Amino acid sequence: MKITIITSPFGFIPPNGYGAVEKIWFDVANEMVKQGHELSFLSKRFDKQITANNIDGIKIKYIKGYDWTGSLKKDLVLDFIYSFKAMFALKKTDVLVLNTFWSPLICFLFFWKYKKTVYNVARFPKGQFKFFKHIDRLSCVSSAVYEALIQQTPSVKHLAKVISNPVNTDVFKVSEVKHFKNDTLRIVYTGRVHPEKGLDLLVKAFNMLCDEYSNIELAIVGPRAISNGGGGEAYVKSLNDLATKFKVNWINPVSDANLLKSEIDKASIFCYPSVAEKGETFGVAPLEAMATGCATIVSDLACFKDFISHKINGLVFNHKAAQPEVELKNAIKLLLNDNDLRHKLAKNGASTALDFSNKNIADLYLKDFKQLLN
Repeated sequence: MKITIITSPFGFIPPNGYGAVEKIWFDVANEMVKQGHELSFLSKRFDKQITANNIDGIKIKYIKGYDWTGSLKKDLVLDFIYSFKAMFALKKTDVLVLNTFWSPLICFLFFWKYKKTVYNVARFPKGQFKFFKHIDRLSCVSSAVYEALIQQTPSVKHLAKVISNPVNTDVFKVSEVKHFKNDTLRIVYTGRVHPEKGLDLLVKAFNMLCDEYSNIELAIVGPRAISNGGGGEAYVKSLNDLATKFKVNWINPVSDANLLKSEIDKASIFCYPSVAEKGETFGVAPLEAMATGCATIVSDLACFKDFISHKINGLVFNHKAAQPEVELKNAIKLLLNDNDLRHKLAKNGASTALDFSNKNIADLYLKDFKQLLN
């Protein structure tokens, strides 16, 4: 099969990007290439260095992209421009995978360039899917997204299917030895540093923990600039101001998967306290932490239920409680005090993550593509 993937106007594919969508599809594409399929990307150009037109057998056509502006209206305009440029640059393909907002609405204007279209539903629907009349598959990244889609637009149920996001288990895997500096218990978050990620709850919880523990450290890894999807320097300052009893260990965003894995390897506990009820759709970051064998705590968002069961392979705290920071503090404290539970969650989490390997998810997509073409 010839498969072409259009990625976001705001994110780079590996090895330069931080975005989950670009990273996920690039990893899945690598698996598809191994099985003899022809993969192509239409992607934002990384301007800071010469970009290769072929990476590991994947063909790449670069298009001028944009930085996040922080304004939804402006970002939608830029997405529209990018989507049109991508469709013009598209060469004939069997399956076209769409990851921009506007591409599923305009792709029919270029119908002779593809046989089937697949839209990656990686965001919660906002009523727009009733207009997606020319798409052959709506591939939802989680059960929560699928249920929201069907509830909003029952008429597209026959087009929708759940295929979860993958984790690169070739990189994110259990290390034989975890090294903790001077017995420091390190709690780590990786992802965008944005208000919707609930990092204020994490900082408040850490303030309370500092009253009881002198050997704990909080490391936050991820993009902070608005242009990279973060909350900006003002948000970072607000978190630093909240951290009255400790100093946050800020770590610059890591695009290399092996380097990101090494940061998670230093952690005793991984915490992902997102409060984005209609923004968080799956949660690749906690699944990566689980794959490395790190005990993981998440908020009680529906999207995490596809791979985390409370006290079985992770902990879930109530982010809607009257004092959610106290709920989070208690969850972290439970794992700090209970080595057996921490090791149990780490072991079971790593086992769960194997079900979401790149190969397994690529196989699900390929099976679906073949069914569509037939």
